[in-house]
Amino acid sequence: MSSPTTRSLVAIFNSRAEFIDALREALDREGLPTATALLAEIQDGTLDLVAFLEAHDPKVIVYDLPRPFEKHWNFLRLLKQTDGLRKKTWILTTTDKKALDAAVGASGVIEIVFGEPYGVGEVVEAVRRALKDGRPEARGDLP
Repeated sequence: MSSPTTRSLVAIFNSRAEFIDALREALDREGLPTATALLAEIQDGTLDLVAFLEAHDPKVIVYDLPRPFEKHWNFLRLLKQTDGLRKKTWILTTTDKKALDAAVGASGVIEIVFGEPYGVGEVVEAVRRALKDGRPEARGDLP
């Protein structure tokens, strides 16, 4: 494909459409263009992820880790190993970090926004930090 057609600073991959809409609107108000997709569309191949990345070329990816954590963590690790995603900045969201840690081991190498439910404002702030510094506060790569 040719060069990116739409520059989106942030990609939002989440399992809940209502959260995607709320976060997209909040980031748009901050002047941060977004591209969005449901996790199910990525996982089942409905969305051509390669074409999505070529079209939008996001700097930051906000990625939700829902239950079952181990399944979603393993899928994320596969994504992180692909050329188009390896050097992106990732911000993970989850509602239960303790359960995630138990399922997949310590995950302090990247920023995770969590809570029941985590707020849109917290995620927007994490995106701002990532775009300002080039990485979230906690630095490193996924195992």
